[in-house]
Amino acid sequence: MSIKNLLVAYNGSESSDAAMRLAALMHKKYDAHVSGLLAHQSAQAKLKQETWIPTDLKAALSAVEAEQHQKIRRAFAERAQGLISPDKLHWLEVFGSADQTIADYSLLFDLVVAGRRDVLIGKERYEIHPERIAARSGRPVLIVPRNYDENKFHEHAVLAWDGNRAAANTLWAVMDILETKPRVTVLTVETRKIGAPLPGVDIVTALSRHDIDARHVRLQPGDNGVAETILNYCTTEQAGVLVMGVTQSNRRFAEELFGGTGKELIENSPIPVLLSQ
Repeated sequence: MSIKNLLVAYNGSESSDAAMRLAALMHKKYDAHVSGLLAHQSAQAKLKQETWIPTDLKAALSAVEAEQHQKIRRAFAERAQGLISPDKLHWLEVFGSADQTIADYSLLFDLVVAGRRDVLIGKERYEIHPERIAARSGRPVLIVPRNYDENKFHEHAVLAWDGNRAAANTLWAVMDILETKPRVTVLTVETRKIGAPLPGVDIVTALSRHDIDARHVRLQPGDNGVAETILNYCTTEQAGVLVMGVTQSNRRFAEELFGGTGKELIENSPIPVLLSQ
């Protein structure tokens, strides 16, 4: 199966613009459909419950909010202009919790492309938390930093591998993407949480059976921890995308990688992070 159906979590922020640029690049490579989704908690839903607010004021505020949503839709269309075929471009606007709504819609798409979280002062109802979307949906989410070298995206993928379930689920969820990479590195940072090796088969063997020419690199964690070790390797080796897994906590949605360094990786990676539960 190839990548044919992309969902872009779009709220008009700089990070969602970055997500749109990468989605356009993937459209070009895979000839994929690209759907933008604006999910929001409408301010008007709360205002309707306030009987003391005059009707004409509610109508005026509703018109302002509707114009904000149209502005976001126009920005999405402008980012796609000349880059995405009109017959492959789609738009969705849905009322609801942004993270949960995107997670729900992701079940019908091959991949979610989202910008790294922006703090939107005064517009919190539009805020997106990509790691929560991945944990809640179980679907892969590609998190894009604002500034990235899009020319490197297709060249070198680094798979953060600890031999445990989250990493394995991620591997199989994104195999279609890895199969298109000319260079794949499996990166293991040696900690006590590394899964035990399985006699007779290893990760490189599993990848080779998908015609992926991968190598396995093992590193000791540096003085500043596992996350920095991974990011330094990605920078030194000019990686284009970092692939990693998340797990779901019973009390809250949280990402964990090699002892809980996933948050640091997501927040500080200079390259896109491909995340899956």
